[in-house]
Amino acid sequence: MNDYFTAAIGQLIERARVLRTKIPRDLPRDYDTLAQTCQERLKGYLERLRSLLEDPMFQLSAYQPERLRMFKRIVGDLDIIESVGITALDRATDADHKLNSLLERIAREIRYPLVTPVVTTLSQQYFCIVTDLNLLCVPLVEGQFLLHLPDLYHELAHPLLTEVDDPVVEPFQEAHFDALKLVLDYLSTEMAKQDRRRGPEQPSFTLSRWEVSWVKYWMVEFFCDLFGVFALGPAYAWSHLHLSAKRGGDPFEVQLVSVSSHPADDARMRAMLFGLEAAGFTGEAVEIGSKWKQLLEHNDVTPEPEYFQCYPDELLRQLAADALRGVRDIGCRLATPTTPDPVHSLLNRAWSEFWTSPDTYSEWEKRAVASI
Repeated sequence: MNDYFTAAIGQLIERARVLRTKIPRDLPRDYDTLAQTCQERLKGYLERLRSLLEDPMFQLSAYQPERLRMFKRIVGDLDIIESVGITALDRATDADHKLNSLLERIAREIRYPLVTPVVTTLSQQYFCIVTDLNLLCVPLVEGQFLLHLPDLYHELAHPLLTEVDDPVVEPFQEAHFDALKLVLDYLSTEMAKQDRRRGPEQPSFTLSRWEVSWVKYWMVEFFCDLFGVFALGPAYAWSHLHLSAKRGGDPFEVQLVSVSSHPADDARMRAMLFGLEAAGFTGEAVEIGSKWKQLLEHNDVTPEPEYFQCYPDELLRQLAADALRGVRDIGCRLATPTTPDPVHSLLNRAWSEFWTSPDTYSEWEKRAVASI
């Protein structure tokens, strides 16, 4: 094993060194934070690899299993930094530069309290964010269209919930915690009702699965959706309708035996509509709700009784109120019907054009994209 590790670790050290050369030195300043993060990570991996190679302890037979585990861990870490972070830097194009400029404008408009993420057009999973790299991934040509760009606001909210020891964003995290407590209290009450009925064990098991989903995944998604609503307004809810029509499954899906990563599309829309009402977009909420109802009718699906137990209206309404308090308390600009900010106005106008002039929308969109 010593011979194996001498060669394998030596080669991995050289791989990490080569990766450092793949970080361009001439990118716009928008990329500085990602480049610095990748450089620091690679230096850390090199230190760990040299320790595995040179520390006398790891020459002993008794420590070979631990040496192998550490080696595998570093290989996995290097794979991520190479395939995600450094690839985003090495393959950055003019389209990436434009989206980074746009995201910086959005961050300034809404007074985003953290460092603006870097954007890359290398996503194969729609919009997503790698929070530990502060890297926001979007599909290849997304910057040439407007209707899904509201999802940038959703992704901006994820770091607000993962940032540690930053008093500026703690009010948003505290609101998230308060909302979680509300959900847990509700589920506890439902479990107590089930225990009193002394019925089958399945409903109690289902409630416990919902509890895990709410705590680990769903509340985060609801709060990021609501951040999008409060920072952008109706365009965010319209984009959810659009995404559900294009890629969604059963909008009332509710898991009974497993944990799921995202709440049901209809529950997400209901929370957004409550958020729009709370933000003063009452008319827009009615209009979007009407279009959403039509979409549901064409889906030809109906909710199971458990669906409304999992996502009751009163719970979603309170989540919207908690999220609104959290966004306000971290100093972000809240969208209103009279907000004049350019990117905000353009993304909302895009949906107005979509509905009022569907035949000419594509041509209008080309001109609008060129203007920014």
